[in-house]
Formats: sequence, structure tokens, C-alpha cells
Amino acid sequence: MSQVEYYKIYIDPGHGGSDPGAVNGQYFEKDFALDIAKHVRDKLSSYGAQTRMSRETDIYPTLQARVDGSNSFGADIFVSIHCNAGGGTGIETWEHDDSSSFNNQLAQSVQNRLISELKVSNRGVRSAPSQRGGKNIFVIDPSEINAWAILPEIMFMDTSSDLEKLKSSTFRRDAGHAIADGIVNFIYTLPPKV
Repeated sequence: MSQVEYYKIYIDPGHGGSDPGAVNGQYFEKDFALDIAKHVRDKLSSYGAQTRMSRETDIYPTLQARVDGSNSFGADIFVSIHCNAGGGTGIETWEHDDSSSFNNQLAQSVQNRLISELKVSNRGVRSAPSQRGGKNIFVIDPSEINAWAILPEIMFMDTSSDLEKLKSSTFRRDAGHAIADGIVNFIYTLPPKV
């Protein structure tokens, strides 16, 4: 077995159902997030990782249901996939103020792979709530979730050049594969899990 096959990864496409996330015209964050997440799942599965998704269709699991799903799966790694809004460009990856150094290494690995593969603006790894105006991000809060947890924000829905990239199925596939590869690169830095 490869090292990756020992790991369980829970993939959470943000929003869904009645919650569209960020909207620009007929384009919804929830749809982009789901498509990217499916590419993450497929790529991780090709490496032998055990995966589960919080949703595979256009439904809205509550934030608690997403956390509970990851915890009951026994996930080692949790990734919640979103697209940004509020003016800006590029990609950032969020972790929690209270997360571990391993969690930070995971966030850095995924962020670095996204930037190197997609060649977009690097907004870095950011930490909530301290760098998010004091707002907590429930699904990556280590007091709620047992896994190492990160939340990549892939491009800005309200920036036209970013939206053009998100509209590309190739870009979304490449983003998903980059997230998966960043996770796998992180796993190979860990002591063997036997």
C-alpha cells in the first residue's frame, strides 16, 4: 500500500441547495465548488485515498452536518471548497487560529500547489477568526472538527477575469487536481502511518 491509502479525506463543496454562495449573473459559487470538489475526489481516489463528500448534488447540508459527517467518517483531512467574493483576485487558503502546525503545513502545501499549477495571484494562507474580521469559520474550527481542516477560496466570483477562469471546465479540473496533489504532497511529509 502507498502511504496515501491509509488516509481518509472528507471533501466539502461549499454552500448548495437554497444557499448559492456568491452569485454573478447566472453563475453560482455552489456549482463551481461542487465541480472542483468532484475533481479533488476523483484525483485522490486515483492515488488510493479513501474519500467521502458532504454533498454530490445540489443540496444544502448544514454546517453541523458537514462537521459531523467528517467526524463520523473518521477523516484525517477535511477540505471545504469555496470561491471568493468582495473584490480581489487569486486564491487563498484558510485555516483556524487554533489549528496545529501540521494543519498549517497542509494549508501551505495545498496553497502552493494551487498557485504553481494555476499561475494566479497568491493571496497566501490566512487564519480565522483573527484575519477574518473576528469571524470564525465553523467547519475548520478544531473545537468542532477532528480532522486537519482547510478552506481554499478559488478565485473571486465578482472579478470578471477570475470569473472567466472559473467558467472554464479545464480550470476547475486543474484546480481540483492541484488541491488533491497538495494534499498528497502533505501526506508524504508525515511519518508513516501503519
